[in-house]
Amino acid sequence: MTVEQKIKPVISDKPYPISIEMRPLWRISLIIISIVVVSGDKKYLDLKKVNILVWMLIRKNKWEDYEEYLLGRTDDIPLVSVDTATYKAVEFSIVKELVKLENGRLTITKSGEDLFSILIENNIMIEEMDFLKQVGKKLSDKKVKGLTGGKI
Repeated sequence: MTVEQKIKPVISDKPYPISIEMRPLWRISLIIISIVVVSGDKKYLDLKKVNILVWMLIRKNKWEDYEEYLLGRTDDIPLVSVDTATYKAVEFSIVKELVKLENGRLTITKSGEDLFSILIENNIMIEEMDFLKQVGKKLSDKKVKGLTGGKI
């Protein structure tokens, strides 16, 4: 004989905290600063590079390893992987018209530049921008292949 149980779901109004790494606005901001700081006047950056830069920015405890590799001080390749949450943030950025995706490149829009200005004016993500200024331009296509094993 089987006993059936009825499960009644309980919905609570209590907020459930989401870690900062999973919040789209935080990742969108990392995408925006990566494009603006690393691309300079071009105002666009390869989607693969954006993914790698955001991966690196999220892992602050590994910045020294990434810096050593990108500046050519070591041949030890640090771990970098595809992050689907970043690609989801890219999709949100496109829908919100902060960036445009053309030929595998993310191009910053006027709205994206406005968001970047807000970040600057409020001294938000200053450490991340400093990291990008130091090593971001060193992320060459050759380094991208090295970091991804040629898979991205």
